[in-house]
Amino acid sequence: MSSGLTIVNGLALFAATGWLGKLMLPYRQAVRMRNALLLSRGRPEDFQWTPATVPSDFRVERKRAPGEIEKAAQDAGAGTSEGDWPKALALVTMLLRHSTSEGAAIQADLATTYVRIMAGAGYCADYVRVFLAAAHASGIFCRQWAFSFDGFGGHGHTFVEVYDRQHGKWRFLDIHNNVYAVTPGSDEPLAALELREALLVSPSLVEFRRAGSGRLGFEDFDKLQAYYRRGAPQWYLWWGNDVITRDSTWLGRALQTVSGRLAHAVASITTLPRLVVIVSDDNESKIASMESLRQRLIGALILVATLAIMLGIQIAR
Repeated sequence: MSSGLTIVNGLALFAATGWLGKLMLPYRQAVRMRNALLLSRGRPEDFQWTPATVPSDFRVERKRAPGEIEKAAQDAGAGTSEGDWPKALALVTMLLRHSTSEGAAIQADLATTYVRIMAGAGYCADYVRVFLAAAHASGIFCRQWAFSFDGFGGHGHTFVEVYDRQHGKWRFLDIHNNVYAVTPGSDEPLAALELREALLVSPSLVEFRRAGSGRLGFEDFDKLQAYYRRGAPQWYLWWGNDVITRDSTWLGRALQTVSGRLAHAVASITTLPRLVVIVSDDNESKIASMESLRQRLIGALILVATLAIMLGIQIAR
């Protein structure tokens, strides 16, 4: 009887593990699952704070950037430029000066990512990670935004918002595409939420401008505007700018000796902050779908863990 129960339990564990694997594979589905676990609904006050009123649970960077990135920021003049916004634009030029085209994702530690970007590689998330580290080294406070095209599943784009202390205002900045935004006839850079509102209500009130010397992600700004309009209903804020801290965990350092890509993959699962969604009528169904997916994943994990414990107890008897 006992052996029969053990076999039944083993088969149940096999089936539950298969269910979990189906939820988690392939890689793009694993990213969607990760985002489902991290996703939370935002409130207006979650997006309206400044560095003087940072929410207590927002993960603020405290560690020093890798030496290569610190030196590059200093050499770019970000340490001597007057004003946060000119410093930020200098960092964009520093990162884009060797870029000739959109490269594949690097998925490595910060220092390696910086070196690869200097060789012309990199995707938007790579540029944002290194920019956040360089901005921190230069005394600039930033936060990271993103939007998706697939219901918050990971297919989309990411960019930053720089806090300009001299003017007391956030400034939208897309590093990888090398642009910021203004309203026509104005030289005042828009905040990220101002840009999103204009895209949704009156796109003609958005004008993109080159941020630094170097290649443009979109030579045709009309195509760039269409790209941003398509993602406007699915914006979210990453609840932390601690890219250096995430890069320097003991597990990450240990895995770096095996594989930089493996270390990055594990870090992307275990160390990312929450993603806080701007909730609207346009995205309510997509948020609900991700919440349902999260419940299924948690249920599968609990089932697999319970069956594994039961099987272990049965075998030990």
